[in-house]
Order: sequence, then structure tokens, then C-alpha cells
Amino acid sequence: MKRYYPWWLLLLAVVLIGWKLYDNQRRRREEAKLSQIERPFVPVRVVTVEPEWLAPQLEVSGILMPLREMPVISETVGRVVAVYKRRGDRVAEGELIAKVDDELLRVKLEAVEANIAKLRKDRERLSNLIEGEVAPRSKMEDLELGLMAAEAERRLLQKQIDNTHIRAPMSGTLTFCALERGGVVGQGTPVAYIANLDRLLLMVKVSERDVLQISKGQRADVRADVRPDVPLSGRVINVSPKADSAFTYLVEIELPNSAEAPLLGGMHAKARFLFDQKRQALLIPRRAISGSLQEARVFVAVSDTTVEERTVQLGQVSGDRIEVRSGLTAGERVVVAGQTYLFEGVRIRITQ
Repeated sequence: MKRYYPWWLLLLAVVLIGWKLYDNQRRRREEAKLSQIERPFVPVRVVTVEPEWLAPQLEVSGILMPLREMPVISETVGRVVAVYKRRGDRVAEGELIAKVDDELLRVKLEAVEANIAKLRKDRERLSNLIEGEVAPRSKMEDLELGLMAAEAERRLLQKQIDNTHIRAPMSGTLTFCALERGGVVGQGTPVAYIANLDRLLLMVKVSERDVLQISKGQRADVRADVRPDVPLSGRVINVSPKADSAFTYLVEIELPNSAEAPLLGGMHAKARFLFDQKRQALLIPRRAISGSLQEARVFVAVSDTTVEERTVQLGQVSGDRIEVRSGLTAGERVVVAGQTYLFEGVRIRITQ
């Protein structure tokens, strides 16, 4: 039996090799059949891009900020003994926010005032002696200099005591306050922040084409996204003379806050500028945009069955349509429905 053992192993190996070759051929035939099956179509709707006349206006979005915002700086070093205002409280200019311990400064002030009183009495006695020609006039000069130095030290100590009263540098609302009773503050460090929301600042970015039509002092209609029914009138107070890395220019618009429906810092708003001259531009529906408005992309139907994804630069917004500055040409077809299932190389079917 042992004589035939190697032949059985050889026969088994031949059978395994044959089965493996057959299985590989079967898989290749199945893959060939799959390659002949056409991929399914993604139904999409498209619109043709055509140049249109734009109304003489520009609408841009931005962020509302307080027109005035200022830190509260501690001008002394010491332990906080009292806090009178907290975050969210309304403060008036000069109003006391907190008090820092001034006991040591007051002790020094009392010593200086006592020294000043002594020097003044010495001056009076020395004056009598000089009149009687008992003391030289040079001693009076030394005494006057000592008195001047003591009075200067008293003014310095009084200023340091005044600085232990942390007061509001302007009127507004405390948006941040790091003061706590028993805590220690350092000189020159911000301990709170005050924002005045009576007037707001809207910061928007415009393209190089539009910035030439905007000037300082120009009026703009502003509407907050959360309250579009409350129109506000703004005025351009600054136009950046230099573009940023995205080749846009910062425009600052000042506007009054609404007393009936006050807005808060950080809210989104839109500014609308009215111009005198009309121009032609390529407009596409907003629903054709994929991604954010800053990194906008669209799908272009390059044929009846294939699409191409492109990055476009957007411009003016006109209702539910938006201007395309670059990335598209007139006559091309952009996808406005069905983008969710699209990617490079997928087959499409254009539907009505």
C-alpha cells in the first residue's frame, strides 16, 4: 500500500489544478458578461445657460457686528474685593464694574499727607527765621523741593487708588466678564468686554467688478435673515483698498439697530446696493449649485449621457437665480435636479 501513496498525491494535485483553471475561466466569462451590461442611467433635469440682463443692483451677504466693542483693561494689580456688574448687564460710561483692594495704597497716602503737613509747618517756621536773618535762604530752597516731591508722590498715590475702581470705558452691554470676588487681576490685562449694539456694522465681501461701483457714503438696504420683514438703511463707511486671498474686497456698512426688533452680533444679513447701469450676465438657478457659495460647483451635461463637474465663481444674487462669473459659457446645460446621485463618469438620462 505504501508503494502507491505518491501516485495518489500526484493524481490529487492534478485534479486540484484542473479545478482551479476551470474556476478561473468561469469567473472571466462572468466578468465579460457583466462588462457587456450597460450601467443604469441617472435621470436629471437641465437648463441651458443664456446671458440675461441684470437689474442695476447688487445683493451680498455678511455678518452683523457691534459698531463699537471695547475691552475693559485693569490699570492696577491686586485682589478684587467687590464685583458690581456681571456678563449681560447694561453699563454706562464711567460706571463702576468692580473694586480692587486699596488698603496698602491708602496707608501710604496717609503717610505722605502727614509728611506734607510737616513740611508745610517747617516752611512756615523757616520763613520766620529767614525774615529775622537767623537761617540762610538756601535751606528754604531745599525745603520747597522736598515739599514738591511729597505732593507729586501724593498725586501718584491718589491716581493709583483711583485705578483700583474698574469702570466702564463706554456705554454698552458686558459680553464677557472674568471678575470674581477674591480673584487677582494684573495690570494691563483685559478683564471684561463691552459691546454697544445701538449701532451695527455689516461686513460684506464684493468682487473686483462690483467694488468699483461702491463708494464711501453710499446707501444700502439691509435685511437680517432672521427678520427679513424689518428693513434697515445702512451707509458705507469703509471700502478696503486691497483684495484678500480670494480676490474679494471688504465693505463695511454702518446701520442703526432696530428698537422694535433689535438684532444681535453674529447674525447674518443681506445688503442690497442700487446702481445706475444695467449689464448682461450668465444666470443659473440656485438649486443647480452643489456645495457652499464660497466653493460652488455645478454639473454640466457635456452630452446626452455624460456629465462633468465644474467649480464656478458666483456673483450677484437676483431672486432665486445667481450670477456665474466664471466656469460656464453661454449655451451649456447645467443640471438642476438629480445632482445627489451624480459623479464623474456616471451615465445620465435627461428628462423634462
